[in-house]
Parts: sequence; structure tokens; C-alpha cells
Amino acid sequence: RRGRRLQPPGAVRRRGDPVLKRVLGLVAIALAALAAWPVWASRAAASDPLAAVTPAPLRDDATIRAKTIAFEESRLRGDADDQLTPRMLSAEYLQRYRERGDVGDVRRAEAAARRSLRVQPRGNGAALRALASAQLTLHRFREALATTHAARAEAPDDPSAAMSEASLEMELGDYAAARALIARFGGGSNEATEVVASRYAELTGDLPRARALLERASRRADAIYGIPNERRAWFHARLGELAFAGGDADAALREEKTALERFPDDVQALTDTARFDAALGNWSGARDAAARAVALTPSPENLGLLADAQDRIGDGTGIGGQAARQRAADATRDEIVAVERLGNAQHLVDRLLALYYADHGTRLGDAYAIARGELAVRDDVFAEDTLAWTAARAGRWDTARVASRRATAWNTADARIWYHAGVIAEHDGDTRAALADYRHALALNPHFQAVFADDARARAQRLEAQTAR
Repeated sequence: RRGRRLQPPGAVRRRGDPVLKRVLGLVAIALAALAAWPVWASRAAASDPLAAVTPAPLRDDATIRAKTIAFEESRLRGDADDQLTPRMLSAEYLQRYRERGDVGDVRRAEAAARRSLRVQPRGNGAALRALASAQLTLHRFREALATTHAARAEAPDDPSAAMSEASLEMELGDYAAARALIARFGGGSNEATEVVASRYAELTGDLPRARALLERASRRADAIYGIPNERRAWFHARLGELAFAGGDADAALREEKTALERFPDDVQALTDTARFDAALGNWSGARDAAARAVALTPSPENLGLLADAQDRIGDGTGIGGQAARQRAADATRDEIVAVERLGNAQHLVDRLLALYYADHGTRLGDAYAIARGELAVRDDVFAEDTLAWTAARAGRWDTARVASRRATAWNTADARIWYHAGVIAEHDGDTRAALADYRHALALNPHFQAVFADDARARAQRLEAQTAR
């Protein structure tokens, strides 16, 4: 989150300053838009004012951001002692990365934040928070946590900084520390606290609370003119993921559709749509959504979904039979290997690569090695689950058993974790635990993943028949 834009100590704002003119201009535009926008829909939800708020108008974010970055870059070139502009630029670069997917923007954001800190190393908490955001985006979680600690040292009672720390603690698997921070600082009703508290609820098995908190945060974000369209879409994409985790596929697809209405180039919303459609057997919808996602930013997940769809229904051209479908799918899978070798220098998709290889029973040694490396970067329940699943698929059952216990320790509301745990328990001969895990996975979401949900159902039925004898 962007911090307050403070002037350097002793600075005096001059009359006619172009920054001030720009701010006043943006305020005038916002007021003009808001004048035509009703902030309430009815009086029906007086007990919950957020339920009555309607979404704010969407902006032309790409044009505004391009002009803002160009202006701030030109301003920065003329003042080596300016600590405010690079801090502002850091936030703009990061947001442009979220919208366009160019990792170079994250590096530019990090460099800009560090430049601001060189000019003003103390009393510059906003630059520290900007630096931590860049480090987090680059999956340098421990560096980001250290930077956040430095920011909190300057503002120990700042709830948003505390929530940033709690979020990072969850990425690193320290859920007790996250819980303590949420209990102390998460009592306020605002976007930051609700998002972090929602994530904690999801990771600790309270999916209804996770959805309710995120729904409130989403309404707040949707109601504010000026919040980036991509950010507003993010909330709906996450709401879709939580709905799907709870087995509500219709709500999940509606939320992803809303996300794409807010920001049509939202790669995660497209990938989620493809995943949900594939799990429901709608391979045509899965192929179309995955193809759109791949065209924007190819990842192991959306490429894998596209290849799976091509295996089943072809590439959409209507040309050729099984052989043509296989060629199209193989070509797409070759791109996954290319992503690993050429497009993953920052190791931002390691977890996705490991899971893709494990799910498809290919390159299992590589999948296991990638999962081990990922665990050194962050040790959350999903890293443990990735290690457990890749180890199981590679026949490393001792490692799989230990990692699975850690992955399920917090009762996380993700059916895939419980399915993996069931496979591992069944291999160990623990029929009771395996059956409980399969049942729990299917109770969370009976169509949690293409192929594996059916496998969980078949395994559960077989174990039920065995225990009935």
C-alpha cells in the first residue's frame, strides 16, 4: 500500500508547483466523476452500510499511469536530492507490474525506493514500505520482513504496517506470529485488516469467515473512485477462489467474471476461470480462458490448463483428430519447459512448476528439487504441501509423510492439500486417516480439480468398501 506522501524536511511548496497542479487536477476529475455517481443503492441495508454501496466508475488507468510515470521520471532527472518522487515512482512501477506483468517494473520499483532511502534514510517509512512491497513481489520474503520490521520501528502503532508484517509471517509459515499481530492491530474495519484477517481465516480452516471478511473489503475497494481497476479486480478474483474452495462453483465463476469486467487483462482471473471450468468438465471454456491468459502472461498453470484442454478437445481450429490434439498439447507443454529455463530467472513460478510436473507425472525429480528449493524461500502450508506431493509422486514417502503432517497442521481450507494427504496416508496403510482425508477434501469441494477429484471419490469408495467387510 502506498504511504502518505510527505515532503522532505524543511521543504516549502512553491506557488505554481506542477505536482500541486497535477494533484488539484486529479481531484477535480474525481469530483466530476463522483458528482454523477450515487454512493448508495437503497436504504434496505441500513444495518450494513457497505451492502448498499454501488461500485465507483472505472478509470482509464493505463493512460493515467503512463502520464504519471512519464511526469515523475522527468521530474526525478532534474533533482538528485528529491526523496518524494522516487517513492511515488516506486508505487507506480509496482502497480504497472501488476497490470502488465513486466518484472522489470519490480526492479525499477526497488531501485526507486532505495534511491528515496539514500536521500532520506530516516523518517522515510513510506519508502521502506515501498521497498518491502518490491521485495515481496520478487519472493524475497525474509528481506521483505526485515524491511517491514524497520518500517514498523519508525511507526510501531501503525495498523497497516502491522498487517504487512502479519501477511509476511504467513508467507513464511509463522501463523502464531501472524495471529498475534491480527489480534492486536486487526480490530479496525478497513481494507488492509480485513484482507489479512481473511487470509488467516482461510489458512486456518474458517472459510465462511474468510469469505465474509474479503467480501467487506471488496465492497470498500469497489466503492472508492481512484483505486486501480486491477486492484478492484483482485478482490473479486480472490473471492472466486474462496468460493470455489468451498465448493460454490457458480459463485466462483461469477466473481471471476466480475473481476474481468473490472480489469479485462487480469491473468489470475482468466487462469482461475480456466481451472474452475476444467474441474467442472467444461473444457471448451477452460481452453478459451487459458488461451487468453497465456496470450497475456504464460505461466505453468495456465499453459498446463491449455494443454490439458487441447488434449481433450483440440486447439479450437477443428482440424485433425487425436494426433492433431496431441501435437497442439505437446507444443504447449514445451512452452512450460521454456518458462522454466528462460522465463523464471526470479523463481517466481517455482511452486507452479513443481505442482504441474507432479500432477502430470513428468520430470518428477525436477519437481521434487524445485519444491525443496521453494521451501528454503518460504515455509508456508502450501510449500509443505508442494513438497509432500512432489515427494510422494517421486516415491520419497518418508519426506512426503513429514511434509504432509505440516501441510495439514492448520486445517487449511484447500481440498488439494487433503487429497494429497489421503494418498500419502493410504500408501502408509493408514486406511482410517486416508478415508477421512478424502472425505474432507470432497466435503470442501466435490470438484476441486480435474481428474483428482474423481480419483479421491474412487479411492474413498474403495476404502469404504474395505472397511465395511
